[in-house]
Amino acid sequence: MARTQRLIARLRGIDPVRVDELVGLVFLVQVQLKVWLGSSVRDPLWLALMGVVIAAAVAGRRRQPMAVVLALIAAIAATTALGDARLGEQDKLAVIPATLLIFYGLGAFASGRRSLWVLGLAIVVTSVNNATKSGGTTASLITTDVFAILLPWALGRMVRERGARERAYRETAERLDGGRELHAREAAYGERARIARELHDVIAHSVSVMVIQAGAARTVMDAEPERAEASLRSVERAGREALAEMRRLLGVLDGHRDPRALAPQPGLADIKDLLARTRASGLNADLLVEGEPAVLSPALDLCAYRIVQEALTNAIKHAAPASAEVRVRWGEGALELEISDDGCGSGAVNGAAGGHGIAGMRERAALHGGSVDVGPGPGGGFTVHAQLPLATEAVA
Repeated sequence: MARTQRLIARLRGIDPVRVDELVGLVFLVQVQLKVWLGSSVRDPLWLALMGVVIAAAVAGRRRQPMAVVLALIAAIAATTALGDARLGEQDKLAVIPATLLIFYGLGAFASGRRSLWVLGLAIVVTSVNNATKSGGTTASLITTDVFAILLPWALGRMVRERGARERAYRETAERLDGGRELHAREAAYGERARIARELHDVIAHSVSVMVIQAGAARTVMDAEPERAEASLRSVERAGREALAEMRRLLGVLDGHRDPRALAPQPGLADIKDLLARTRASGLNADLLVEGEPAVLSPALDLCAYRIVQEALTNAIKHAAPASAEVRVRWGEGALELEISDDGCGSGAVNGAAGGHGIAGMRERAALHGGSVDVGPGPGGGFTVHAQLPLATEAVA
C-alpha cells in the first residue's frame, strides 16, 4: 500500500509538459519509421513533413493550444490544396490519436472566445477537405467533425471548467479559513486584554490594601500589638485572595481546564464583601442601593463590580484616611454607579493622569455602551460616576 502511494505521488509530480513532449517524440519516431522503412507510403516526403508538424503540435498543446491547432489546420488545408491523394487511408488513421490529443488540449488549455473561433475554423476546413475529396460522404464528415474534433474539445472544456470550479472552491475555503483564523486571533487578543484588565484590577486593589495595612501595622506595632496583628492578618488575607485570583486568570491563559478558571466571576452581589475588605484597610465605606435590581448579564455584572473596585482602590491609595460612599441606582434603562469619598486627594492623581485605573474603567464601560465621569466632588473629595445601559429584556 505504501509503495502504491509513493508511486502515485511520483506520477503526480511528473511535469505534464514533459509528458506531451515525450508523446510527440514517440509519434514522430513512429511516423518516420513508417515513412522510410515501409513500402506502402504513397508520398514519403509529404507524410514525413506532416509527421513533424503533428508531433510538434502534440508537444506544444498545453503551452500554445490555439497555435498548434492553427498549424494542424494549415497542414490539412495544404493537403486539400495539393491533392488529398498524397495521403492514404492508413496514413490518415495514424494521425487520429494525435488529432484527438490536440483538440482535447484546445478545450482544456485554451480560454476565451478565440478558442471557439479556432474550433469553428477547424470544422470548416475539415468539412471542405471531406467535401472536395473523392468518395467523401456525410458519414465520414460526421465522423471527422464530431468524433475527432468536437468530442475531444468538449471533454477538454468540461475538465477545464471542473478544474476552475475546484480552484474557486479551494480559494473560497482558504479565504474562509483565513477569516476564521483572523477572528480567532482577534478573539484571543480581546480575551488577553480582558485578562490584563482583570489582573490590573485585582493586583491594584489587593496591593493597595496590603500597603495600607502593612503601614498601619508598622505604626502601631509597639503601642498596640493587637491592632498590628489584625492589620497583618488583613495583609495575609488580601495576599491570599490576590494569589487565588491570579491563579484563576492565569489558568485561563494556559489552555488547561483548570476548575479555578471556571469559577464564577464577581458581581454586584459581592459588593458587600468588597466593602468589608475596604473597611478593613482603613477606609470607611457605606453602600446605598436605590431602585429595583434587574438581572444583569455576567459581563455587565463583572464590569459594574470592577468599576466599584477600582474607584475604592483609588480612594484607598489617594484619599485615605477618609470615608467613602457607594451608590447603586437601578433605573428603567440604565444602571448608575456613584463612588465618592471625602478625602483630600488630588483630582489629577485620582484622574486619568494618575495611572491606568480610570482609563480601564472607561474602557470597560465603553464596551457596554456606557460612560464614566470622574472629578472632584461638590463638597470636596473625589467622585466617580458610571452609567451603564441595561438591555431592554433585562430590565425588571
